[in-house]
Amino acid sequence: MQVKRYEAASMKEALEKIKSDLGPEAIVISTKRLPGEKKLIEIMAASDESPRDGGEVRGSGKGERTGDQEKFLSFANREIIGYFRKEMDELKRLVQGVRQDNLAEEFADLKDSLQAFFDILGLRGDQGEEKTILARIYHYLVGRGVSKARACKLLEGMKRDFPGQEIPDYASGLKIAERLIRSALSPNKIPNKDEKGKRVKIFLGPTGVGKTTTLAKLAARYALEQKLAVGLITMDNYRIAALEQLSVYARIMGLPLEAASEQNTFRQALQKFDDKDIILVDTPGKSHSDQDYVTTLRDLVDGNREVETNLLLSLTSSRENMLEVVSRYNKLDCDQLIFTKMDECTRCGFLYDVIEQAGRPVSYVTTGQNVPQDIEVANPSRLAELIMWH
Repeated sequence: MQVKRYEAASMKEALEKIKSDLGPEAIVISTKRLPGEKKLIEIMAASDESPRDGGEVRGSGKGERTGDQEKFLSFANREIIGYFRKEMDELKRLVQGVRQDNLAEEFADLKDSLQAFFDILGLRGDQGEEKTILARIYHYLVGRGVSKARACKLLEGMKRDFPGQEIPDYASGLKIAERLIRSALSPNKIPNKDEKGKRVKIFLGPTGVGKTTTLAKLAARYALEQKLAVGLITMDNYRIAALEQLSVYARIMGLPLEAASEQNTFRQALQKFDDKDIILVDTPGKSHSDQDYVTTLRDLVDGNREVETNLLLSLTSSRENMLEVVSRYNKLDCDQLIFTKMDECTRCGFLYDVIEQAGRPVSYVTTGQNVPQDIEVANPSRLAELIMWH
């Protein structure tokens, strides 16, 4: 990326210089009026192309890169720039057929986002205490696993909460970030906790994610704590000893268990449990890339209003892997997410990105192997706490 600074008497003159120097694809990233009698405008512009001379980045023929530009180049990676490109592309699509006041509002939002972004990186104005705090918070969030683009959005929200004021201190800034995350996750990212919910609950997810153990924990909660009539169904005839594992849990809790390997036997099992309050269904842990398997599962749940689908995601996986799993299971239009193996996760910041991008509520988080105690009902405060501090 090439970033250059220009001084010009007018915007028209500046744009001509930018186009000639950086090309037609260059973007203006900031403008401000310079003090003095000449009434010059300072413009910062950027282009994806590398400097043509293979070395220094210069502007208006003056000197080498500034320290601020070096700082920007170290931060400006594809993820952050990609976020703003996406915003700009959306604005371009809005230009035609949109009322002028709505369009102005969209541009104002983008301007605020860019303003926050460059403030964070110290590109605008002097290096004050607030900018130092913002940079430290940015580094903390990224270090916790929050994506760089999402971290910038959080800091944008912080500056919006303190217009014209300074963030009190670093610790206060982190607490503000936690509050913003909690607010973003409530209420649409958390299901209404009618604990019983839909009658048939199917547990989905790739192999090793902890479906059987999670099912057993919830079975104990429903049967032993809430005194509901519970039936168990396993469709896992792929994994060695899968039926035996669930049979042990069923026997300990005194719950009936049926095995069903296809659609007909599954429906027969449901009919046998017609008198049950809750039916919990374990599914094979096959690869999420097996689309035939996903299609088979979809055929089981389509049109059944009593069925609730729960997609399990392991916190030992990467953000990219989790989002790939969510994408592969899109055919099922899963109702809720359950995050497992929190006790094995060293940082949970990527939860924020996964929850936001998946667009599904989170019902539970599992915290270990012990049945039934190692499972928590998800709520915005707990998820924000995990993202910020765990």
